[in-house]
Amino acid sequence: MAVELDFLGPPRVRRAAAVVRFDTRKAVALLCLLAVTGEDHGRDAIASLLWPDLERARARATLRRTLSVAAAVGPALAVRGDRVGLDLDIEPVDCDVVRFRRLAASSEVEDWRSAALLPADRFLDGFSLRDSPAFDDWAIGVAAELTDALSDVLARLTRDAGANGDWEEGRDWARRRVQIDPLSEPAHADLIRATAFAGDRHAAVQAYRSLVRLLDTELGVAPLPETMALHDDIRAGRLQAPREREAVTPAARAPRERVRLVGREAELAALEAAWRDAAEGRPGRVLGLVGEPGLGKTVLLDVATRRAGARILRVGGRASETSLAYAAANDFVRAMLSIEPALATQPRSSVSALGALASEIASPHARGIRTAGDLQRVHDAVRAALSRIADAGPVLLVVDDAELIDRPSALLLAYAVRRLPPGVLTLVAWRPGTTGGPLQHAVSETGEARRLLPLDADQIADLVGEALDPAEVLRRTRGIPLLVTEQAGSPAGVAGTDVRDIVAARFAGASDTARQVVTSAVVIGTVAPPELLRAVSGRDESETVDAIEEAVARGLLVEHAETAGYDVPHDLVRDAAQEALSLARRRLLHGRLADVLIRRHGVDPSLTPAGAVARHLASAGREDEAADWFLAAASDSSRLGAHEEAIGQLRSALALGRRDSDVHASIGTALVRLGRYDEALVALDQASAAAESDAGRRAEIDHAIARVHDRRGDLQLALSHLESALESSGPEGRGRRARMVADLALVLHRLGRRDEARATASTARVAGMEEGDAAAVIQAGNVLGMIALAEGEQDDAEAHLEDAVARADAYADDDLLIATLNNLSRARAQRGAADEALDAARQALRCADRQGDRHRQGALHSHLADLLHAAGRDEEAMAELRASAIAFSEVQGSAARPEVWTLTEW
Repeated sequence: MAVELDFLGPPRVRRAAAVVRFDTRKAVALLCLLAVTGEDHGRDAIASLLWPDLERARARATLRRTLSVAAAVGPALAVRGDRVGLDLDIEPVDCDVVRFRRLAASSEVEDWRSAALLPADRFLDGFSLRDSPAFDDWAIGVAAELTDALSDVLARLTRDAGANGDWEEGRDWARRRVQIDPLSEPAHADLIRATAFAGDRHAAVQAYRSLVRLLDTELGVAPLPETMALHDDIRAGRLQAPREREAVTPAARAPRERVRLVGREAELAALEAAWRDAAEGRPGRVLGLVGEPGLGKTVLLDVATRRAGARILRVGGRASETSLAYAAANDFVRAMLSIEPALATQPRSSVSALGALASEIASPHARGIRTAGDLQRVHDAVRAALSRIADAGPVLLVVDDAELIDRPSALLLAYAVRRLPPGVLTLVAWRPGTTGGPLQHAVSETGEARRLLPLDADQIADLVGEALDPAEVLRRTRGIPLLVTEQAGSPAGVAGTDVRDIVAARFAGASDTARQVVTSAVVIGTVAPPELLRAVSGRDESETVDAIEEAVARGLLVEHAETAGYDVPHDLVRDAAQEALSLARRRLLHGRLADVLIRRHGVDPSLTPAGAVARHLASAGREDEAADWFLAAASDSSRLGAHEEAIGQLRSALALGRRDSDVHASIGTALVRLGRYDEALVALDQASAAAESDAGRRAEIDHAIARVHDRRGDLQLALSHLESALESSGPEGRGRRARMVADLALVLHRLGRRDEARATASTARVAGMEEGDAAAVIQAGNVLGMIALAEGEQDDAEAHLEDAVARADAYADDDLLIATLNNLSRARAQRGAADEALDAARQALRCADRQGDRHRQGALHSHLADLLHAAGRDEEAMAELRASAIAFSEVQGSAARPEVWTLTEW
């Protein structure tokens, strides 16, 4: 029996031609997710997508019921352990979305016709999940992708009809394209052109006027010069039928010019010597290249890698991604997988972390490196993965613009650089004056860095020949190779002008379409595939290809093979494009790009992080939307343990007018994780001021302030703020009150008032159970365990703490899990169970690492050092002490406040 899944239009499910109905919309959503993505998904991922407001345990229980409902489709719905998918080998499944994608990707015109008959612009028409915005966002992204694909199919059919002289058919295809993509100027131009060639000149002129009104009303812009010229040709009766154009790829039309290196012979020789060592299987080496922009770092790396002919792992920093946590790390993992795809399927005992992560990245809905814990596990797998890759032959790891790589990714790459296996050569390039990053430090510690110098007059003469005066070129360019080559390549008669003028003239001399595509690349700010350049510039496929070819030939764009896209070659082109870009046009392009990224984010957040969407929305002047996306980006960064990035994104939301209590409080929370307590207290005070009319919210903030003072050892201040919080919370805050009372018990215990602390903790535990507040119950049990341990009640202490650990693990709260594990470790150590104590402490430290809490990391490393010293493992203990000192040094006030170092239980 076959299963038919129709999602183009109102969703419909059939099995053996009989309609299958479900009593829950979530079953339809689940089948849609599985069929459209073509991937298996983890239970937790599905549960969080479809039931985001439920606790993990309840969401999984609800998913089990939904799976039993969805099982009406038969054995095609496959549940394999913790993964759910569709098994097409057991029973065939026909999904109209999958069929459309296959037909649209075909090279056969008849397949395009079949694709055009499917309503691909009506994905899940009328269907949504009110309580699952994440699913609806995903569906919106898929709908946009399918609509774009249908528009592309209709454009191809229009051109094919025109090539066959059937303009009436071409007009019909173009008209439908305008209906589904009304703001596409190329679609309107196709309709105008086809209508004119069909012999209806009056209707063609009317179609042009409709376009003018639409662009003015919706976008506030005029038609492109090419569209205006088309209109003029139609009115003047001089429009000529187009000749069939040969389909040639950009690479075939515009072969890349070979680069000639001058003045870099010593550096190139060093790179080639290092490569020979790697090719012979000698220990991995690291070389750094340091130089100002334009001195040829990137060109030197490109020439070296081409000569080596090796497999290349290439990672590059970009200014637009500096604040996006783990952007480069995800690129690094994907680069490894592109060289060795088998890493994605390695058994769990071998390269397991990378293999597991790879399977997530390969999924259309993976978020890449999703938590700092994922990154920590990848750290341990990187060396094994690099070794596996190097087993098949030498490898080049190329890291360009290292100073622009986001800090979390730089830490991962630094880890790899310090532990290179044989057969791996790493080349790292960065600007001088930016050597404070972890990656640059790793290069300095394990390899050598060479500084690139400007060219002298003799080297310039070798490069420019006799056409120019080398001394004059040196004066104008300061010997920077980029500027020298631009000067040498300038047209006759302008060679004596400023280099910036030369590049600006080259940009101004390009066609309108080429300038638009280059400007779009500048706005995008990263290596952009042709389809993204097309979407942002608003041109159709053939126009975009022509414009790319022209821009490459003029040196305004360069092609990147590894990432399959285009970017401007240097900042001179970027400056020329930006100077020619009006504010209105800049906002239009950023807005258009933001809309594309929003759709892509719904399909794959790892490839389109929320921070990138926010940045472009802000540049588009859409401040309210940008603030929302900055908050979403901050939430992602916090979950990843990238607290610096989260703070920057939250402050961007503040700057855009989102000045509410929650934003200030979130900044305070992130600052606490970083140990920047003075700043955290300021942010929390601002949060309290913003919540002036909300007594319950002020109570929560007072509670947070009390926790900061507790960490700093200001126990009287902590007690004062807790008492204030309890007074302000009122009866409506009963659930919050239980947690406040539990923390009050902790402060009383730390003040030595144990009888009060025990009674208070017991009260908090009872209140938490009555209110269903799991966090209060866990913290109360944690405090009761600490008190029992202090009173020498060993069995009671371990019983309380083991129960608290189990509850914290089930509740999935890292704060509580770290605290309870730490205290359980101390209890086990007091009993003399050294191995059990070490195990609990290490679990707590892993959680703290995942969370990025510097103070707790320092305390846990110190505790581990004590345990290892007691076990006679002094060398390991010293390593933990060094790690503890590093972590504590980053905690604000640790030098002046010895109380910070005394945090041993919490």
